[in-house]
Amino acid sequence: MIVVTGGASGIGFAFCKRFAKEGAKVILSDINSNAASEKANEIGAMAITANVGKEADIKNLVDKTIEIYGQIDLFVSNAGIALFGDENTGEDKWDLSWDVNTMAHVYAAKYVIPHMKQKGGGYLLNIVSAAGLTQEFHSALYTVTKYAALGFAEWIATAYAEDGIKVSVLCPAGVRTPMTENIPSLLIGALEPDELVEITLNALAKEQFMISTHDRATELFKLKASDFEKYLDTMKQGRKEAKLLDGVLS
Repeated sequence: MIVVTGGASGIGFAFCKRFAKEGAKVILSDINSNAASEKANEIGAMAITANVGKEADIKNLVDKTIEIYGQIDLFVSNAGIALFGDENTGEDKWDLSWDVNTMAHVYAAKYVIPHMKQKGGGYLLNIVSAAGLTQEFHSALYTVTKYAALGFAEWIATAYAEDGIKVSVLCPAGVRTPMTENIPSLLIGALEPDELVEITLNALAKEQFMISTHDRATELFKLKASDFEKYLDTMKQGRKEAKLLDGVLS
């Protein structure tokens, strides 16, 4: 039994399609109830509406799934939000980014781990983004909340290892989804959602924690660990290049 949040479009729907094709029972969850129902019917999944930024919705999603299927083997915490902004951005947008991009993972763990422990184990796949490894030039909000999401997943992976809880974080750079379609710099070397799913499933079979899908992001992450000053110089240059391509950076 697999639950996917943000499952009605983009990466989330690609996962749902693949899981359903493989014969898995799938809960397709999305904030858009009409889209969730339409897409779930299309692939033979079940739809449950949820706003992942609200703890009560995550609890309801987990409780309903357990009530119907008795267990959750894999919880894919995919839903996210990309809001442009910096230190001057209003608190409302910071709060929304925090709730959806970080606390959604916390709420999922809070309610699904107890059930997984009772069953002897389970798997969490948290979609983080390469922004959690390096940074997203267009948004401090996205960068900060994705950093936090990565840190939380790392903590869960060690804290519950003895309980049979497996954790993977998916950290792709560009993927061709509605979130990136108008940002040229993010479409350089971008993967199709189905390609991303294939890479991810291969990594899950190995129980690999870090799934970095783009060599450039991996190289930058390693550079950050070995030489932070050189990493920052590289990112400053990258920001200039992205500004020229996108024309939306401050």
